[in-house]
Amino acid sequence: MKKLLLSLFLITISLPAWAGDAKESAFDRVMRTGVIRCGYYVFPPMTSRDPNTGTLSGFSVDFMNHLAERASLKIEWVEEVTFGNWVPALQARRFDIACTPMWPDLPQAKVAAFTHSMFYAGKYLAVMANDTRFSNKTKLADLNNERFTFVAQEGNMTFTTTKIAVPNAKLFMLAANADPGEYYQAIVSKKADAVILDTNAVQQWNINNPKNMMKLLDITHPVTYQQFPLVVGRGENDLLMFLNLAIDEMNNAGEINSLLLKWEAEPNKTYLRVTNPAKVN
Repeated sequence: MKKLLLSLFLITISLPAWAGDAKESAFDRVMRTGVIRCGYYVFPPMTSRDPNTGTLSGFSVDFMNHLAERASLKIEWVEEVTFGNWVPALQARRFDIACTPMWPDLPQAKVAAFTHSMFYAGKYLAVMANDTRFSNKTKLADLNNERFTFVAQEGNMTFTTTKIAVPNAKLFMLAANADPGEYYQAIVSKKADAVILDTNAVQQWNINNPKNMMKLLDITHPVTYQQFPLVVGRGENDLLMFLNLAIDEMNNAGEINSLLLKWEAEPNKTYLRVTNPAKVN
């Protein structure tokens, strides 16, 4: 019996380190295969899809291609997701990174890990352009009462931001799987009066909906500032550090600024850049 136990012990300690691993980390899989699998959602100018060819383009595509070239890796765009289903898809390891920037908030940080922000955007009050109740002098505090209804969405930071910014206003809640266009449709149909969004969201809506244009109020005083990070699964610390280094390098080298200038609807007006901490004024 002692000889049997000794033999089992010797076999156990002689096994390779990976034999006891429950699963391979995303970073180790990327290093082994040389491929980053990207999940994405369609939201111009971050990620666009040609309706005829299915070809993807946009800031996110260029950014990930630059990253892959720097690191001698390849990118595969494996799954399109929505605001409502990206978390379970990431947890199921169907892709390694949510490669279209997501809107982070603390509840989501319980189930996903966010990188450094690639850039920022101010978030403002947005209403119908022809709504005479509001002017450029309308302030956030003017709408913080039960006479006004704001659009928010389950499962993302629009709910958190709106509840903090206008706690006394009513909410018109969209389902977690709602399309981004439903924010505006709720206001067009008068189910809500306002929404808190960034400049690009309103620019993209106005480009495609000239008969129902939106306007931003009090643009010198953002309600808050929105981060734009990539997302990996909780516990994927090696991959998170790898992406943070890539983001910092590309920001410091001016590459992210160049990509934003290429894709912004209004160059230098849509997004806010990350300042290089070592830059001397």
